[in-house]
Amino acid sequence: MASDFHKHVFKRIAIVAAGPCFNFVLAVGIFFLMFQIFGMQLIKPVVRTVSENSPAQRAGIEKNDRIIAVNGVAIESWGDIDEIITSGKGEKLAISVQRGDLNFVKDILPELTTGKNIFGEDVDYYDIGASGLPVLKPVVGGVLDGAPAKKGGLKQGDLIKAINGTRIQTWNQMKEIIDSSKGQNLEISVLRNSSTLVFNIIPEHKTEQNSLGEKVDSYRIGISTPGLASSGAVFTKKLNPLNALWESLVKTGELSKLIVVGIVKMFQGAISPKELGGPIIIAKMAGDQARQGAISFIFFIAFLSINLAILNFLPIPVLDGGHLLFFGIEAVIGRPVNTRVREVAMQIGLFILLSLMVFVFYNDTMRFKDVIIEFFNNSLQFFKGMAPG
Repeated sequence: MASDFHKHVFKRIAIVAAGPCFNFVLAVGIFFLMFQIFGMQLIKPVVRTVSENSPAQRAGIEKNDRIIAVNGVAIESWGDIDEIITSGKGEKLAISVQRGDLNFVKDILPELTTGKNIFGEDVDYYDIGASGLPVLKPVVGGVLDGAPAKKGGLKQGDLIKAINGTRIQTWNQMKEIIDSSKGQNLEISVLRNSSTLVFNIIPEHKTEQNSLGEKVDSYRIGISTPGLASSGAVFTKKLNPLNALWESLVKTGELSKLIVVGIVKMFQGAISPKELGGPIIIAKMAGDQARQGAISFIFFIAFLSINLAILNFLPIPVLDGGHLLFFGIEAVIGRPVNTRVREVAMQIGLFILLSLMVFVFYNDTMRFKDVIIEFFNNSLQFFKGMAPG
């Protein structure tokens, strides 16, 4: 340790930064292998939905039209279309369309609209009112442990046919009925393996924050949507090693930015600290991803590695970021930070870290208290059964 302490400050910075940086390298490596082995899933440039009275509808765009070019630029996936619309900032677009044996060009002027970002905030963006994503069918993609749906008997793959006698055709229709239930019992009819089953489920009350920070009531039963792969709206693109490396770097950068913005918004109060999770939620999420398949589980490991890298870079004493902070100060003032100051800072950092660990463990416990209680009760019964006499 003594020899390390007397090394040049920039060498010490490099040594300490190597740990978190390796987490980034690990994520890039995981994504590289994923893209090389499985390829990259992209949304086909085929119109699946057209909004009423939208620029696309007024221009004559129809469902199943294939977009082959925008402003003379060849289109490979729907992501290319979104990029051109965003970069155009409202400029008129010449969209080349293939409809059966016909090819034609439509001029469309995107409209400025308001939507929600991943954090639930209002954001302005340009849109033509057409999407490559299909209308989601009311198929149960996943069921959360301890949720009303799990307790009520719903399973992955169930097709929800009706709720309280109302025929269900889309996921959004189902979601609206559940949310408007106000916690009243719902009679849910599902199709499972050619058999129609009926379950009685009481939605769970949730208090969430909207983009203005206001608390709003909602009701959920704890189910998730099915993946896009089964919809026929996506295709797999094979990547050569160079493209796979580039896409790995891009994906790591995108996720890093998302995590950093999330941390900042948590400190600003835009995101509730209750969203923080600890070892229980990590184990739960790992299990969920593993059940969804190898790709989902591998992606989760990469995402977790990026999380660890960014958290380690936080300027909190005890963490690598705290050491880097002291080394940075030393590089500026030309001498190490006072030993006593470092000791006090380390104690404060340790207190913050321990408090955070207790807090996330409490969050996990509250989130899965029913599952934990059931586990302990089953364990108690098991040991009682083993007792002599």
